[in-house]
Amino acid sequence: MYKIEFYENQHGKSDVWDFLESLRVKSETSKDARIQYHQILFYIDLLARNGTNLPTNITKHLEENIWELRPGNNRVFYFYYDENQYVLLHHFRKKSQKTPKREIARAKAERDDYIRQKEEEP
Repeated sequence: MYKIEFYENQHGKSDVWDFLESLRVKSETSKDARIQYHQILFYIDLLARNGTNLPTNITKHLEENIWELRPGNNRVFYFYYDENQYVLLHHFRKKSQKTPKREIARAKAERDDYIRQKEEEP
């Protein structure tokens, strides 16, 4: 089993956590939000249990050490960090066939920031 961690920026905010929390709240009154919420949690659980050994309709390698979970039209970027750990970086709603380069660049910057934060810990 792999550990799942949520990336937090310098202000302590986690894009993925905040998105999941907003879906959880909306799921009380919206069937679509409830479906999205449970699907994303299910995909995160699959990642925790199987790592990247999953079909490409669930997860896909993008560049370097950047991967994406693919629940519906949502995308959750993540990367593998040492000690059997995956770090969830950010999400976006996919609107076209190709993943925008700016989203991949953002994921790389978040990954680099996470690693820098870990190296600075005492």
